[in-house]
Amino acid sequence: MRSSFFLLLGTLAYAFSISGGIGYEEQKIGGYIKNGNVINYFGNKRANNPNKGYLGLKDEKNPFIWIKLTHDVSVFPNVKFQYTKYDASGYSNYIVGNVEIFDVKIPTVITNAYTSMKIDSYDVTFFYTFNSLFANIDAGIGVDYWKGHVKISTSNKTFVDNSWSVPLAYLYGKIETLKLYGVSLIGSFKWAKAGDNHHYDYLGAIKYSMPVNFF
Repeated sequence: MRSSFFLLLGTLAYAFSISGGIGYEEQKIGGYIKNGNVINYFGNKRANNPNKGYLGLKDEKNPFIWIKLTHDVSVFPNVKFQYTKYDASGYSNYIVGNVEIFDVKIPTVITNAYTSMKIDSYDVTFFYTFNSLFANIDAGIGVDYWKGHVKISTSNKTFVDNSWSVPLAYLYGKIETLKLYGVSLIGSFKWAKAGDNHHYDYLGAIKYSMPVNFF
């Protein structure tokens, strides 16, 4: 979806373009949470070490939707809004205690546990676009507000069942090749830091563009 309009100020005309999209993405679960030398991996990475556990969360496919506003006013950044759903579950035979998932503390060692983590991501990015002969490059900053819920339980006891929220400020970059027969290649990344925790978000995609006329 794409639409354009013009804002006339005196004798100056600035072009604005609004685009948007919706889809599903495959989310690879990785990374870890730690407290000193005590670590819990989010995915299925296991270690024969009493100070290292894992949540066993599986890769999932979840929806996202985005809206982007671009313009010709060079001193102001472009803006993109995106909502992304993260919803993963799994099983672990060993989770280390005394480690926090943001503000939610895992109180003790837990074995043979069912795990789940849900996140609603509300994301706004401010970026500038630089055009070249072969690609368009975006660079900027943003804030991703996460509202999440974590549950860890066994067959007879629930150890964690809590909600949390956190804003993540991040650096943003994206490159998209010029279109060839409507097809382009895309690569993007985000890097965020919250206390001792780091978050990386990267994407690779093949894009096909087709004009749609509403009038």
